[in-house]
Amino acid sequence: MLEQQRDPGAGSGRPGTAQPLYTRPMPGGGYVRVELVVSDRGDVTRERLHGRVVIEPRDASSRRDAAAPLVVEEIEGDDENAVVAECFRIARDNAAIARRVLRRRLEVRRAD
Repeated sequence: MLEQQRDPGAGSGRPGTAQPLYTRPMPGGGYVRVELVVSDRGDVTRERLHGRVVIEPRDASSRRDAAAPLVVEEIEGDDENAVVAECFRIARDNAAIARRVLRRRLEVRRAD
């Protein structure tokens, strides 16, 4: 689970290497995952850290939209420990995740 994988850029549009650091099941089904994305690896002057909290909903059903992963929070910073700590704080808190999901849905509705 901790192996590096190519970042598909879902939700961020930033190329880089995603490192899944934490995964746990959600109470209603699905999973929450914390990822650390490092862009411009090797170029110290341009390297940026992006922490992401991603939820993977349970399988799609006829009552639900497609069960695509949703980036509920992205945190950028220079200090890896601070970025990861904030992502972990959110990922362990079901209420924080729910607030962010509702906020994302409102953003999508307003964009329409």
